[in-house]
Order: sequence, then structure tokens, then C-alpha cells
Amino acid sequence: MEIITDPPRSALVVTPHPDDAEGGCGATMAKWIKETGTEVVVLMCTNGDKGTSDREMSPGELAEIREQEQRNASASLGVKDVVFLRHPDGTLEDNRQFRGEVVREIRRHRPELIFCIDPYRIKNHTHRDHRMSGQVALDAAYSYAWSYHHFPEQLTQEGLQPHMAKEAYLWGTEDADVFIDVTGYLEMKADSLSHHVSQMRRRSPEQRLERVESGSARQGEKAALAYAEGFRRIRFDLGSLDWRFLYS
Repeated sequence: MEIITDPPRSALVVTPHPDDAEGGCGATMAKWIKETGTEVVVLMCTNGDKGTSDREMSPGELAEIREQEQRNASASLGVKDVVFLRHPDGTLEDNRQFRGEVVREIRRHRPELIFCIDPYRIKNHTHRDHRMSGQVALDAAYSYAWSYHHFPEQLTQEGLQPHMAKEAYLWGTEDADVFIDVTGYLEMKADSLSHHVSQMRRRSPEQRLERVESGSARQGEKAALAYAEGFRRIRFDLGSLDWRFLYS
């Protein structure tokens, strides 16, 4: 178990649906951006077009609403950019197209660290889009983005370069081993969630903050902190690979 006190210079947050990133690492994003200037980019994999029980709401209309909600939520945290892949809800697949899209954004933004949902949960089942986004994010970072031989058209036609992120932090995990002290940033996290108006109607802002506080306190107990966000860390270590060409 480790308390992280040295933030990265840049991070890419690969998230399946609008509001997932804020719930998973919103306070950490806010803290790192404000205190150390970490450049954070959110990669939104789906358009959230199925996230309603309102039969009168068309998927296209909802997708437009949720895209703007995500822009507002990210802006409230100070996120540098949001990239929208716009896959329909429930359609994420571990295939070449999706992997290539994630590889492109890793190469384009060149993050030191990647946030994603932990796809390997045993005790509790999770949404299929969550599993797919987490698995593809890890594979794109570890197996593809650093290699000249994978998706070479991105290099020859788009002018991108290979890149290897140093590590990934997985939220929603059952086995957190790194923690970030987010004391003082819970209101920003709750506020960012409140921007997802279409999804947050069952609770008032005050109730949302209470929920954020209780969840962060439970995570904090594991690391002897008042409030924390916890993640499972995966280091991308390819052994004999010459890292100099990745960061030159």
C-alpha cells in the first residue's frame, strides 16, 4: 500500500460513459490539476445514449445532452481536453477499431499515466462497457501504443510517434494498492458529478456531497487518511526496451 504524493505531468482518463470518470477519479483529477498543473485529457468511449428510463427521450437527443454535460463536468475540474469516440452505449468491443482509437489518443497526448476502470472484478459484476474500456485501455498502452509495427498508418499518415505510458491506475477496483489524499477536493468532485444533470436527479447536491464524503472516507480508512481515492496500480515494464526513444 502506498500514498501517492508525486503526481504525473500528464494523464489520460479512459472512461466508458459520461459521469464514470468523475465518480472514479474526479477528486484526484481536481487535486493534481490545481496543485501541480497535471495536464489531464478525458477519452470518452461511448455517447451515453441509452442512459435513461424515459421512453420519450430519443438516443440521439440524450447523446447530445450527455456530451455537453461531460464538457461541463470536465471544465469544472480543469481538464485540458475531452475526446469523444461516440460509440453507442453497450457496443464497446475488444476489437482492432477500438484499440486503434485508444492507441491514437495515447500517441497524440503522450500521457505518463493512464486512468481506467479495473476490468478484473471477481466479487461484483460490472457493466460490459466498463470491462471493455478497461481491458482495451490496458492493452493499448502495454501492447500497442509503443510499437512502430502496430497501427503504423498513425505514424506514416498522421505524424504520430510511439509512446509508452509509465503506469495505469485502475478505479472501481476490489484491490486498491495506491491512494491519493483528496481532502479538500470532495466538493469539486461532487460538483463535477452534479453537471451530469440527466443522471443525477435522484439526489440533491447536498446528498451527493454526503455520498462522496462517505465513499472517500471508506477508501481513506485503508490508508489512514481522512479522505482518499484508491486505485490498483499496474506498471508498464517491458524489461529490455530502450525507454529513451519513448521520451526523446
